Amino acid sequence: MKKFGIMVIALAMLVLMTGLVMADPGVNQTFETQGVSLVTSINAFGNMYSTTDVTWKQSSVVPIASIPPAPAAGTYYVTTYSEDTQSNGDGDIVYDKDTNLETKSALNGQFNIEATKEIGFAGYNGAEITSTDNIFLDGTGNYSVTKERAICVFASDVSTYIPAFCNRVEMGSSITAEYVNAVTETTDRFITDSADTPVEVTHNIRVDTYGTTSSGAAIPSYGKVTAFAEGLIMEGRGNATGYFETVEWSEESMVDGSIYLFDKNMQYESGYKRVRDAV
Repeated sequence: MKKFGIMVIALAMLVLMTGLVMADPGVNQTFETQGVSLVTSINAFGNMYSTTDVTWKQSSVVPIASIPPAPAAGTYYVTTYSEDTQSNGDGDIVYDKDTNLETKSALNGQFNIEATKEIGFAGYNGAEITSTDNIFLDGTGNYSVTKERAICVFASDVSTYIPAFCNRVEMGSSITAEYVNAVTETTDRFITDSADTPVEVTHNIRVDTYGTTSSGAAIPSYGKVTAFAEGLIMEGRGNATGYFETVEWSEESMVDGSIYLFDKNMQYESGYKRVRDAV
């Protein structure tokens, strides 16, 4: 078997500060909050099926039932998350999935949706396993007064207003394989106490060797893996009604065959107060 591998350098499409204060300010939490934890572990020989679906809408001022049209005040966010895994025949299965939903406000390093999945599968008689992940976040809002949304005492000195914005981002991956060892991690944060905490979406996938032979040689995963990220950013300035920045971006990577390594990290971060990573 001819050996080949792929390693995709981490993608970080980060929305940077340009000129005056910029969004995404996030949305505030509701008075009552909820936490949901879902944990699945499977170690079996046979066929399997597992699915997770989340649809989440949250508004700061205008009731959800009144949207659309775009809110005249405040912010409005929609996020969806889905994960589907199923095999089409018998195989050795190791599957662990941990999904957490938290409606409380999140700070840096904390998330409102957080999901981790690990898969080990070896199909018999040509059986394959298919697993897909998708995370989507869409946020929009009219301009707001900076001093009412920011903790930083200097924020109003930069701009009296946090401008209007309309930003959407989507990430995901898909695996179809006869032999596979894979890990995926998915997060998003959009509920915040203040605009000082950036909105964030991430999706990471790593597929590497399935195991080793008796002689110590690596056994590659075998199948097809794809991963993508895309987004559309529209940002205003001050209390103007027009937009002053647009960024549209997309990336997709794919490998089909014997996989020794497929490693892709994707991150979106948006906010008026951010630390730029060193390049």
